Amino acid sequence: MFRSVAAGAIAPAAQEGDEEEDESLITESLSASIDDQGAIAPAAQERDEEDKSLITEILTISPAKSLDTRVACLIAWASDDIDRVNYFEPSMVRIGPFHRQDPSQQSADRMEQKKKRVLPGLLASNEQDEAGRREELRSHLEAMESVERVARRCYNRSFGWMTSKEYAHMLLLDGCFLYSRFVSAAGIGDDIAVDRDVIFLLENQIPFFVLEEIHRQLIKTGRVQDTSPGAVLDEVAKRVRRVLQRNNYIALGNVNVPSSHPSPCHLLHLLYMYFTPTLGRVPATPAPAGRPGSIAWFISIVDTNGNRAGPPLQGQPTNNNNNNNTSDPVLPQVRWRTATQYYAAGVGFVKRKLGDQGARCILDVELTVGWLTGGTLHVPCLTIDINTFRMLRNMVALEQKSLQQTSQSSHVTAYCLFLSQIAGTKEDVELLVSKGIIAHLLRSIDDVAQGLAGLCSAVVFDVDNPDLNYLSSKHKALEPLYHSNWGRAIAWLWHVKCDNPLKALAVLAAVVVSIVTVLQLVFAGLSYGRGN
Repeated sequence: MFRSVAAGAIAPAAQEGDEEEDESLITESLSASIDDQGAIAPAAQERDEEDKSLITEILTISPAKSLDTRVACLIAWASDDIDRVNYFEPSMVRIGPFHRQDPSQQSADRMEQKKKRVLPGLLASNEQDEAGRREELRSHLEAMESVERVARRCYNRSFGWMTSKEYAHMLLLDGCFLYSRFVSAAGIGDDIAVDRDVIFLLENQIPFFVLEEIHRQLIKTGRVQDTSPGAVLDEVAKRVRRVLQRNNYIALGNVNVPSSHPSPCHLLHLLYMYFTPTLGRVPATPAPAGRPGSIAWFISIVDTNGNRAGPPLQGQPTNNNNNNNTSDPVLPQVRWRTATQYYAAGVGFVKRKLGDQGARCILDVELTVGWLTGGTLHVPCLTIDINTFRMLRNMVALEQKSLQQTSQSSHVTAYCLFLSQIAGTKEDVELLVSKGIIAHLLRSIDDVAQGLAGLCSAVVFDVDNPDLNYLSSKHKALEPLYHSNWGRAIAWLWHVKCDNPLKALAVLAAVVVSIVTVLQLVFAGLSYGRGN
């Protein structure tokens, strides 16, 4: 009974305790939930604000500038390479909007002040006629304002931070500076540092028609009398051609001024027009057909289009469908091999003179193949100074980023790829220097090799497309020569055993003695046969 009563008394107490604990737990849970909601609410609010900010930014962002396809060659930002200061940025004179300074910096810039001093010299009015000179300047500014919208379309950026007035002022100052330097009879003398900035740099350009518009304005005022079409282009082309010929980049003769229809888009585009490989070829040394089994038959005969006669060389795949050889096929060689590798395989390097047999510029690389020796690469000499890499890399950038689809070409890129891969090491450069193919004015061979190796840094290029890579046929033709055991044997004999006149005479004497010995054996055998 006692136990029963006790149990009955404990049960309600336990029940009450459980209910209190449950209520406490629920209360704690609810309070915790409220606290969590209080902590989450600000975070959620912040996320909502961030989302709204992102949505607003996306909806209000200005659309990307649509490129004007009527412009054959845009003026573009060249590269974000870490070495862009050395290759793509002007060091003395700034032309165009890409490197435009703010007015506070311009007032202290010596070249900006020089631009302003050039402009009065192009005015026709007398210095005492201030009103007339003001009217002339106002007329020139109005002419630049009339072409301002068209000039903006020649760039791959809009430069919205410049007003129309500021843009027109820039075109007038920069255009008159270039006109006085390249066209005016009282032009400034040669200065390679200035030429380097205004001709070689893609980002440092203004449209060429600005110079032509300035010329038309000067004709109206009577300051200029030459009204012939293409007068501006002819004068500028003379200056550009002189810069190129002074550095032996193009031939002294057999180089025509580019046609005035269409006109170049800017000065670098005009310079680029001179770097066009010719279609002419160095005549190849004829090879005897030979009978099957003879030495001439076993030597690979390769023409400049990559075609070959005779059996496949070692390491080259065969087109014979009946061949049951299960060995792995040889993968095509994408890269050019180095100059030392080609040389060890019997490929020779010969300096090709500009103007000789149609060679007009440094891009005219040709390949000939002889029946006894391997192929020979005829390469014009490249004179390398501090500006050479700057010029080549900017023309590569022009091909990669500026040329529109209607005028797409990549022959300078193909040439630079060729140079960067065959002459990317110190040993390769030393070999090509000894052959007269490279002449440099830099501090060391290492600097030359480093500069050549970086010519096509971060460049995307379809090497197998013959429309883009004008050297693809030469590259393919060199592969069988590189794998030729005969060529390697001849190269070893020539480079190792005949590397000086005394060794060459000794080898020649040994060959003569061997031939005489063989002839003696033959005649002795014939005499023995007749005696029997």
